[in-house]
Amino acid sequence: MHSHQVGGSSPSRGAIFFLQLTSGRSTFAGVIKRPRFLPCRKPGIVTNMFRPHTLTHLLARLALCTALAGCSTPDFGDSEAGLALEDLASGLATSRLAAQTPRPARESISFMTGGEERAADLYQPPKGARAGIVLVPGVAARGRRDARVVAIANTLARLDFAVLVPDMHGVRHFRMRSSDVREVADSFTWLASRPALAPPGHIGIAGFSYGAGPVLLAALQPDIRDRVDFVLAVGGYYSLESVVTYLTTGYYHVDQPTGTAVPATSRLSPHPYSEAAFIRSNLDFLERSVDRGFFQDYAAHITGDRIDGDEPVPAKLAPDAQALYNLLTNHLPAQVPVLLDRLPPRMRSELDGINPSAHDLSRLRAEVILLHGRSDNLIPYTESIALADSLPANQVQLFIIDGLAHVDFRPKAHDVPQLLGAMEALLAERLPL
Repeated sequence: MHSHQVGGSSPSRGAIFFLQLTSGRSTFAGVIKRPRFLPCRKPGIVTNMFRPHTLTHLLARLALCTALAGCSTPDFGDSEAGLALEDLASGLATSRLAAQTPRPARESISFMTGGEERAADLYQPPKGARAGIVLVPGVAARGRRDARVVAIANTLARLDFAVLVPDMHGVRHFRMRSSDVREVADSFTWLASRPALAPPGHIGIAGFSYGAGPVLLAALQPDIRDRVDFVLAVGGYYSLESVVTYLTTGYYHVDQPTGTAVPATSRLSPHPYSEAAFIRSNLDFLERSVDRGFFQDYAAHITGDRIDGDEPVPAKLAPDAQALYNLLTNHLPAQVPVLLDRLPPRMRSELDGINPSAHDLSRLRAEVILLHGRSDNLIPYTESIALADSLPANQVQLFIIDGLAHVDFRPKAHDVPQLLGAMEALLAERLPL
């Protein structure tokens, strides 16, 4: 096992790609490819992390950065990767890349998945496709039509990617289910069946925050596994048990040197929206409407959206609702696995279906590009390291940076090498000219 260490040059682990809010300084610079190691500092506490639309804020503020007061963008240089990052930072405004490339065409399409017709947006590159990519933005009220998602898709299309953005209807409404994996896989199948849009050998999937889980698991599906050439995971997670431990107790595992006998933990203040999202995603599994109503009020209280400021007190909860309440109000990390096991069977089954740690990721055939922000208080950056350790070492690249926030893209000068490295890794997946 590899690890990051504070202030040292000892080995670091693996691979993930996540945009997040930073609140402090860092000395980390460079791209990590296992098993190389570079120094980093401990994460700080971040504000404003998770809202119904914040998962696409990963993309969102990245696209709108330059429109934000006080946001300065470093010089990315004149390479294609630098122009791409500049275009991302400009959002829907002008940039050198936009000036050189006609605006991509967007077309609404539909396809069948799970016996249902699904909608999606297709962005076609003005100069023809050198690669195809399915873009899964995560939980956002406007989903594929969120302005920030549109900006990201336009940038990728300007870079000769045909971009398919499916409308993940359930995810947009806080219903995160194992069926999301199949929906992503079906979206990939539709794109891969069109060689003019997705040249064989150059087809991938990108997922952001929650979306990274279904994307990775979709890439394992037997019907598409051999055709998924690359995966881009932004702000992903490895273990839902660890994520739930963090959002309910604040504790997370600290990356440690190889050979450390006792795992260490640290603690941050997780933003209440993460717990509220978990509650809302599981409401449909509760049998009684009165219990669902209580948890709706409880989630609203957590996020500060309830008019009555007092915390709602449960009446007599049914056993399934009581099990959920016990998990949410627990503050002892060691109790989380026990309390998860006491959740209703269907709830546990759905969690396993979107939990990468419950699957053998070593079977993944795709190249994986992963990025995580060190100060993230939605999903600790060590989740990305754990995810990287579960993947074949020769297939994964890790980029951990400081100037990416969960809701803001604030690149620092020392972030430029990592950002360029991540972009160059993505651009390398295209069909050569």
